[in-house]
Amino acid sequence: MKHIFFTLTFVLFHLFAISQINILWDDDPGIVYNGQTININKDYASFDVKMHCYNLSSLVQDVKIKRVVLTSNDSLFNDQFCDNNLCYSCFGNDWTTPTPNILQPGDSCLMKASFYFKNSGNVHVRYYVLDVNDNPIDSVDVDILNTVDVAVLNNENILAYPNPVSNILNIEILNISAENLISVYDVSGKKVFSSGLKSSVNKLNFSYLKPGVYFYQISNGTTLLKSDKLILEN
Repeated sequence: MKHIFFTLTFVLFHLFAISQINILWDDDPGIVYNGQTININKDYASFDVKMHCYNLSSLVQDVKIKRVVLTSNDSLFNDQFCDNNLCYSCFGNDWTTPTPNILQPGDSCLMKASFYFKNSGNVHVRYYVLDVNDNPIDSVDVDILNTVDVAVLNNENILAYPNPVSNILNIEILNISAENLISVYDVSGKKVFSSGLKSSVNKLNFSYLKPGVYFYQISNGTTLLKSDKLILEN
């Protein structure tokens, strides 16, 4: 009987210990968002949602993050995720970080989600903190209402030609001194190309991509400068 009691006590203590994870949103410090929803309204296409999960237990914990897209009426959005190990491109509606993060007692793990929208829309995503056996410990929802209309965004200081393009796309940047980045996405929202841009003429070779319709975004890291459809021909 004592053996059963001590075994049960150990199991309950272990389960209680591994559940001691707090999820915090860096933009609203001090508020625990376990089981809650972070509501975000944006009027630009590219932004980050930076969170952390904290190990409050007295045990070392190996955790992974699982991202599930619950609802989306913007079929062209895509996202990336960064933890303490690496930054990853997320694929599909159900995705999990491939490598666990080892958290010492009192340690934290970065949970940074990066979103890229190509149309206005609403996206509701849930992030699970998983234990070493991929069992959920806790979760937080991120509900995003994006009102950007990138289809009409056209910066006259940035020229992109020719379009349609066979192999080489020229990006000419005028009177813009900040660092710039171009990202190209296929129609499923998957990023297929990314490169820094200098403030002059940039020649980008897309000969390795299949012919078809793509979308590109040019930003300076915080602000979307130009976005448009890109057609690749044979």
